[in-house]
Amino acid sequence: MKPAQRLAIPNDRMERLHYARRVFPQAEGDDLVNGWAGGRSKSLTKLNNVDAVAYGRNRNFLNGSVTHLSPYLRHGCLTLNETFATIKSKFGLTAENILMQLAWRDYWRQVWMARGKAIYSEMEPPKVGLGYAPLTDAVRQAKTGLPCMDAFIDDLLTTGYVHNHARMWLASYIVHHLKIDWREAADWFEAHLLDGDIASNHLSWQWVASTFSSKPYYFNKENLARYTGEKYCAGCTAHCPFDASYETLQARLFTQPASADAKRYPLQPVSMKAASMHKAVAVYVHDEMLSPNNSVLNQPFPKIFVFDPQLYGSWPLKRLQFVMDCLSEMMNVEVWVGDTYEVLLQRNVGELITQATPNPKIKEMLSPFLTKWQPVDKLVDVEMSDKRLQRFSRYWDKAGPLLLNT
Repeated sequence: MKPAQRLAIPNDRMERLHYARRVFPQAEGDDLVNGWAGGRSKSLTKLNNVDAVAYGRNRNFLNGSVTHLSPYLRHGCLTLNETFATIKSKFGLTAENILMQLAWRDYWRQVWMARGKAIYSEMEPPKVGLGYAPLTDAVRQAKTGLPCMDAFIDDLLTTGYVHNHARMWLASYIVHHLKIDWREAADWFEAHLLDGDIASNHLSWQWVASTFSSKPYYFNKENLARYTGEKYCAGCTAHCPFDASYETLQARLFTQPASADAKRYPLQPVSMKAASMHKAVAVYVHDEMLSPNNSVLNQPFPKIFVFDPQLYGSWPLKRLQFVMDCLSEMMNVEVWVGDTYEVLLQRNVGELITQATPNPKIKEMLSPFLTKWQPVDKLVDVEMSDKRLQRFSRYWDKAGPLLLNT
């Protein structure tokens, strides 16, 4: 690994995009498109442009009025609580659909907080027979031969954003039609997403696979055609694997018995280091707290963010550029590239203050330091039992009345 280097992020955005390419020559993919520029100011613009009424009416359509807030929520440019409060204050209960979707994000995160590394493995035995084939190059390169699926994969690779309905269709196709291991597919998908939230991503793939739901998710051509306006179906000459009734698809897809056991996956550990004997205190800034308004930054200590290959080595260029956009607004944060441990020792740090995260890689990386984890506000400040966290409907039974109460 190269020695740690402190970065000087340019203020000019075009210069910043070029700078990121020089700093991360190994990063793959296209540049971040202008419509997805990172940062608190961009997130507020998108939040103020939310039309919750239109969202509730047509969000399931590919050309519907979606918010595009997910990358900003994922990286902490906006907090979930302020986003929920802003939309509820502006639209009241006419925004129930979008408020429930924000609650899904809180739910996924609470599950990750409660279950930790378990979300990387099957949470429950699958309800149908699953396949565990490796991810194919045809999927990785958007060459499945199906115009719809290839278009969704191309969106992922070029912009880092895929409509939520398209994510479900693509996951269902990969898991149930191609019988690919959901875990490998989830890892690949999350690695390319601009809004790559591990909890939302991996638990959603498990929801599709039926390892964290009561049944598998699958769809037919009629469903896809309706919500895409037949955008892909009209001129398609491929043999359509979705052109059947749900009953026929169920009989065709689920011929193998369900496993009685949940599959467990080993995780690649972060390399462990010796405890730091230094005394200096610093604020460690990680990728879930990229806002100049983050309250942890009010601490009177140096603030340090590190582009560490153990965390960000597989991220595409566009997502690294998004993070660099965010950091450019955080004027009092030191930005480094290199090994986190080496950077902190170089700065004589022995004690850290940072925002709590369920991310095991960050926790393991900071284990050599005395770390004070500052709590993150939950959308609903009540304890959820393990039983309630087994299903969103149970969470919502308790959370919904509190959140929607005016």
